[in-house]
This record gives sequence, C-alpha cells and structure tokens, in this order.
Amino acid sequence: MAMQHLLSNQMELFLQYGLAIFWTITYILIIIQGFKDRACGMPLAAICANITWEFLFAFVMPFHPLQMVISLVWFLLDCVILFQGVYFAKSQFPPRLLLPAIFSLLVISLLLHVGMVVEFHDQEGKYTAFGINLMMSILFIKLPFTQGLKGQTIYIAYYKMIGTLCASILCYSLYPDSFLLTIMCVLVTIADIVYIAIVHRAGLAAGKVPSLNMNR
Repeated sequence: MAMQHLLSNQMELFLQYGLAIFWTITYILIIIQGFKDRACGMPLAAICANITWEFLFAFVMPFHPLQMVISLVWFLLDCVILFQGVYFAKSQFPPRLLLPAIFSLLVISLLLHVGMVVEFHDQEGKYTAFGINLMMSILFIKLPFTQGLKGQTIYIAYYKMIGTLCASILCYSLYPDSFLLTIMCVLVTIADIVYIAIVHRAGLAAGKVPSLNMNR
C-alpha cells in the first residue's frame, strides 16, 4: 500500500506532535488518578498490548527517530501503569494466577504484533496500533461498569479522544486507500465518544462533574 500525503508536511507534523502530547498527558493522568484512587485506570489487556507495541517499536524495530522517542516515553509510562495494574489487582486475584496471566498476555501480544508486521508488511505498526486503539476504546467503555470511576476522570476521556483523533486524521492523510484503517479510525472515534458520554453521566451522578444547568 503506497503512502500518500493529503495534508501538508507541517500539518502532518502538527498532528504527530498532537497525538504524542495528548496521549502522553492521558498516560500521566491515568497514573496520577490511579495512585489517588488506588486502582488501575487502564484494562490489563490494553496495558499488555500497549507496552509490547511500544517495546517493539522503541527497541527492536524503530522506524522513525521521533516515533522511537515517543514510543520510549510511552513505554516507560506504561511500565508504571502495569505496576499499578499488578499492585492494585493483587487484592482481587491471587499472585500465583495474576502474574502468569499478565506474562501470558505480554507474550501473546508481542507475538501478534510481530505476526501482523510480517503478514501485512507493516514496518510502521499502523495496523496493530489502531487494532490496539480500537480494543482499548472498547475496554475503556466497560471500565465504569466494573470499577466505577476509580482511576478515571472526564479529562482522561477527553485527552484520549483528542490524541486518537490526531492519529486517525494523520493515518487517513497517509493511507486514504486503506478501507481497514479507515474503518478502525471511525470505530475508535465512535467508541471514544461513547466512553466520554458514559464517564460524564457517571461523574454527574457521583457529583464529580459540574452540571451545565444554566438556571439560577
């Protein structure tokens, strides 16, 4: 699949910095809220898929210097989130089951990433990246129903959507002929909007989000 450039180089760079900045802020907010609520704000399956993708494209198969730096930063932040996932989940699951399960998820995720890179000749990891993003967005929708708003805030939901939207627009600019990538970009955006609506509604019910009632 040939790479195209529907947007200017400056706009593409702007979007690349946008996705890097907003996703970095998302990770930091998840970490802060996680320690505050003593809960992990990211599903374990999503953490394992994320951290192995970042490891692969930061240390094993870097394809661009800027992306390598971004992947390294995300990898380090995800290590903290993975620690939160293990530490705060140990009260719910015995370590003899939790640790092997996480190790298995990490191995499976890494093998799937490598397999998709080889199968689709995807040296930039775009298919796996958006596949992870779609899975993550769906799993985030489930979080408020399983642990309430622990580890989550409306700001995390917004920054996550903005970062992913930057990535989606950039991806479409580079690969407008890819039906699969386009579908995943659209589905991720829809899922992120649903997640924002759920978190906002749950926050209103819990008194954690200010109401927009204009009546005085």
